[in-house]
Amino acid sequence: MRPDFPVNLSRGRFAWPLAVAAAIAGSAIAQDADRSKALVLVCVSCHGATGTPGSEDIPSLAGQNEDYLYESLKNFKEGNRPSPQMRGITRELADAELRYLAQHFALQPYVRGVQPAEPERAARGKEVYSRLCQLCHLEEGRSTTYAEYPLLAGQSLPYMLKEMKLILDKRRRVELIKHDMLELASRPQIEDAIHFFASQRVAPDQVSNTATSPGKPTKRSHFRTDKPADTAE
Repeated sequence: MRPDFPVNLSRGRFAWPLAVAAAIAGSAIAQDADRSKALVLVCVSCHGATGTPGSEDIPSLAGQNEDYLYESLKNFKEGNRPSPQMRGITRELADAELRYLAQHFALQPYVRGVQPAEPERAARGKEVYSRLCQLCHLEEGRSTTYAEYPLLAGQSLPYMLKEMKLILDKRRRVELIKHDMLELASRPQIEDAIHFFASQRVAPDQVSNTATSPGKPTKRSHFRTDKPADTAE
């Protein structure tokens, strides 16, 4: 009688199909790895190989909070945050791919260069920070209360000023508590606080976030953004 095909007499029946399945799985893993590398390469052209960009208008991603990066990418994808470039990049990405990119850049070494923040404005901004910001942005922006909040110490000054203008003009919607807090300060005072954050000189070992300090207890807020009515699709 002809045996069932295929048969491997030395290793038992169905050994060949299992080997094929393993080869297919290995090929899929390799394809996933190639896909992940390709995703990172798309980001590198603007944000730099390690998440530290060469342009002041682009934020540094290196060592940023993973959850913050993930939520930001998701909001770009859903059109809740205005950026035609970022929406074009993220629109077709799966949730797991957004999470992969967030984790990749969160695990890069935190690097912040020296930048020309105005000392007088930074000094005034420290008072604004102490009054309004330190509840969520702890340790002068070196760490945060909530996993989805960004690390601000040493972040690009032009980038932060640009994003804050979008928030104040209600073109970018963030947590409601931030809007309530921002109403307690004038625009010049808020800009002073941004100069304060930008002026922070921080070494990598002085930074604590959910990526570099897994044991650090970090709260998770009910992060949400509301899509601005005038945001174009």
